[in-house]
Amino acid sequence: MKKGLRLGVDIGGTLVKLAVVDERGLVLKRAQTDALKNPKSLVEAVHEEISDWGEKNFLGTGVAVAGDVDPVRGVVRFSTNLGWTNVPLVDLFRRCGFPKPFHFENDATAAAWGANHLECGGRARNLVVVTLGTGVGAGLIFDGKIYRGATGTAGELGHTPVGGEGVACLCGSRDCLEAYMGGAALMTWATNAYTQKRRSKIPVSPKELALAARRGDAVAKEAWIRGGRALGTALASLLNLLNPDTILLAGGLAKSADLFLPTARKVMMERAFHTPARVVRVRVAKNSEDLGVVGAALLVE
Repeated sequence: MKKGLRLGVDIGGTLVKLAVVDERGLVLKRAQTDALKNPKSLVEAVHEEISDWGEKNFLGTGVAVAGDVDPVRGVVRFSTNLGWTNVPLVDLFRRCGFPKPFHFENDATAAAWGANHLECGGRARNLVVVTLGTGVGAGLIFDGKIYRGATGTAGELGHTPVGGEGVACLCGSRDCLEAYMGGAALMTWATNAYTQKRRSKIPVSPKELALAARRGDAVAKEAWIRGGRALGTALASLLNLLNPDTILLAGGLAKSADLFLPTARKVMMERAFHTPARVVRVRVAKNSEDLGVVGAALLVE
C-alpha cells in the first residue's frame, strides 16, 4: 500500500466520523458531526469540519455510508436510516472540493476492511463484520478479498427476515433483523413497553437502556434479550449460508454485548448446522469505533 495520508469519512444513521489515516491504519486526527438528513448540507458540514486539515496532503478520500450503495457510480440507492434515495453522494463530495480520487463503499463493508487491518493484521480469510448501530449491516471478506455481490448490495444482514411479531421495518418489509436489533428499534420497543407500564422515567438512548438493564430493570433486560434472539436467528442463517471462520461484532451497540450476545450465541447454536457453528469464532471488536472510518480511508490505494 502506498505510503501517505488518506481522509476517511464514515456516514452512519446518527453520526459522521472523520479521520486522517496513514497507510498502517493509524488514526492521526479525528472529528465527528451529526448525520444531517439533507445530503448536500451533510457534505458541506463535513467539509467545514476538515477545513484546516491540509487537504492537499491527502492521497484521496474514502467515503463509507449506511445503506444500499453503488460503489462504481458513487450513488446511495437507498438508505433507510438516512431517508435517502438515489443520492449522487460522490458527486456532492467532488463539487465540495474534497481530495481526489474517491473510493465509495457501504459502511459495513468498509468496517470489514478496517477490521481486516486493525483486528486481523491484514490476514483475514473468511470474515464477517456485523455492524450494530442505528441499523444493522454486515461486511464480507472471503479469501482475503471484499465480497460485494452482483450489485454491491451483499451484506444487508439487517434486512434478513428473522420471523417473530410482524414488526414493520423502515425498508418496507416486516420482521427484519434491524426491526429488532437496530438501536432505533430497541428504543422504540422499550419506550412502548415502559409507557404501557406507566413508567415516568424512561431511558432515551441505547446507552441508558444498557445501564438500566445492568441495574436489573426487567423491561431493559427484555429489550436486549429480544434483540439477541433475533440476532442469533440471523447469525444461524449466516453460518449455514457462508460458513465464515470469524464473526466480529462492531458498532455502538457492540459495547453492550454482555446483554445480548449470550442469548444470540444460544439461538445461533440451536439453529445453525453443527459443523459451521462449532468452528466459527464470534467476538466483539476491540477497536469498534474506528473500523468504518479506517476501512474507508484504507480503500484509497
